[in-house]
Amino acid sequence: MENLDETKYFLQAHFYPLIEWEQLEDAVIDYRKVSRKERLKLKEEILYLKQLLAQKQYDKIQDIINVNDLEYTQVCDVKEIQRLVNEVLPIIEKYEYKEDISYVPLKALNYIFDTIIIPTKTFLSFDFIAIDIKREGDTFIQHFKKDLQYVEKAFKENDKSKIEEILQISNEKGVYIFDSEYRDSFIQEVMESLS
Repeated sequence: MENLDETKYFLQAHFYPLIEWEQLEDAVIDYRKVSRKERLKLKEEILYLKQLLAQKQYDKIQDIINVNDLEYTQVCDVKEIQRLVNEVLPIIEKYEYKEDISYVPLKALNYIFDTIIIPTKTFLSFDFIAIDIKREGDTFIQHFKKDLQYVEKAFKENDKSKIEEILQISNEKGVYIFDSEYRDSFIQEVMESLS
């Protein structure tokens, strides 16, 4: 694996030299806009570099740096490759989907109401909500999307007990989006932003 195309892309487009190491997590979050296939490819490449480091194949790593023109990036030598592997791999794994975490209806929605400050009775910025949700990772995103589908289905089917539960949770937090004319557009726009 000489060509590390996805790592090169990540380093040139998302973690370019003007970005500080302290902003690596933000760069990974920004990078996550690519397809799942590309994200898996990046992880494979990082794991390959980790393997080479463990085997002390520093000449091979230097060849990879040269072949991929990484000398003009933040990881221009073996020491920086080591730092990238050590710091980026836990971040990548943090945001991956974890099948062992089961879905609990409305838990993700309740968490959003507890952690994202939404001024009551004011216009919501759906884009900012989606950005904050993306910071929680793939598992949370999937659970939150299921919660939005749960809410949507409850209102479409006029399921009074579920609607009452949804409104009770949201009203307790001072969030009135589900009891307003913006409910459907909120669900649609956030779902699109998370796709």
